[in-house]
Amino acid sequence: MKRCPNCFSSGTMKWGSCTVCGFSEQSQRDKRALPAGVTLHQNYILGRVLGIGGFGITYAAYDQKEKRRLAVKEYFPAEWAMRVSKGNQIIPNSRSQEDVYQRGKDVFINEARVLSRLLEVPAVVDVLDFFQENGTAYMVMELLEGSTLSGYMRDSGLTAMPWKMANRMIREAGLALIQVHEKMLLHRDIGPDNIMLDREEAVHLIDFGATRIYAMNSEKSMSVMLKPGFTPIEQYSRSGNQGPWTDVYALAATYYYLTAGKKPPEAPDRVSGAKLVPLIQCVPDIPQKISRAVEHALKFQWQQRTKSVEEFLREMGLLAKPVVLTGQNGQWKRSCFDHHGTFTIGRVSVHSQMVIKDRQVSRLHCKISYDSSSGDFLVENYSRNRTYTSRGTLEKGQRVSLSKGEWLYIQTSRKRYVFYMEVE
Repeated sequence: MKRCPNCFSSGTMKWGSCTVCGFSEQSQRDKRALPAGVTLHQNYILGRVLGIGGFGITYAAYDQKEKRRLAVKEYFPAEWAMRVSKGNQIIPNSRSQEDVYQRGKDVFINEARVLSRLLEVPAVVDVLDFFQENGTAYMVMELLEGSTLSGYMRDSGLTAMPWKMANRMIREAGLALIQVHEKMLLHRDIGPDNIMLDREEAVHLIDFGATRIYAMNSEKSMSVMLKPGFTPIEQYSRSGNQGPWTDVYALAATYYYLTAGKKPPEAPDRVSGAKLVPLIQCVPDIPQKISRAVEHALKFQWQQRTKSVEEFLREMGLLAKPVVLTGQNGQWKRSCFDHHGTFTIGRVSVHSQMVIKDRQVSRLHCKISYDSSSGDFLVENYSRNRTYTSRGTLEKGQRVSLSKGEWLYIQTSRKRYVFYMEVE
């Protein structure tokens, strides 16, 4: 029995409209798209078209095994390929395009494989399955319902977004990008059309179609992907030196667009002399610190630009920096947490960031983890010699949460080693 292409209720299509969700089949369907009702991988029933980009088509879909709605993205680079008439098969436009089409498909599959390992990153769309069929490749993803940032502004009648609201969205997108970069991936297409708000207004990164694996010393050229106003100059060349700073530029440009209501000048125009107007001149009530951070992240030359998303968020004041203070008589030494937000104390350097050469201190005595969402410090004790905190004594295997300004110490016959938790 026929299903609705939108909600996938069975037997609810009456006179071209769904009696459950109201979807109408009268809406135009792009000729390049597969027909609604096609089944892929002997399981996924395709529904309405959700979006079409330069590298693919995304469909609403129904998982018959799990009985749930999903999204399926089809690799379909319009510049290099076409769909055969009266069929579902996709083929290269010509023999000369066969190699580039195949390389693009390999990258698409590898992107799906990598993204399927990012299920622990809440702000990255979940990839649940991927496969090859019809001469191309498909990626099965969670179906996000909501709107992109540009759609949100349009639907809300906003020409510009309040900077405090934009802060939250850019922070969430940035934290996801940090984890993407740790997987040696670049997004390379960040913009208000590729950052989505779901119905609970949680932020998600979408459309990783331009994503490429990168190596800091790689000499391989990268394909040119352009989003005018958001794309930095190094992305206009296949041999441009692209790295995390490339996504930093696009993220900062997105923030500029959200708060100023206009895009920064396009990179080629900046070559010709177009000037970037400081954000504070467009948004007078924005803190100078944020305006300077955005200006730094939008530096034309990548060598002068903010090098990582973490650094960008920190300069904006959106990423708290946890530190441990040690010392006495007003002479304090600051020690930073690692990039995972942990700080370890013990007698052996292979286990510990803070090394105490005292035999009553265990090889790994205790670990402190910082939770950026709550601002709390979780202290875990690994030693039989105990760890003492402002909230009580920890025996081996015990843990406790401390707040900014609280302390812990390790007591030996020689000395009391005191540590204070702070956030800068």
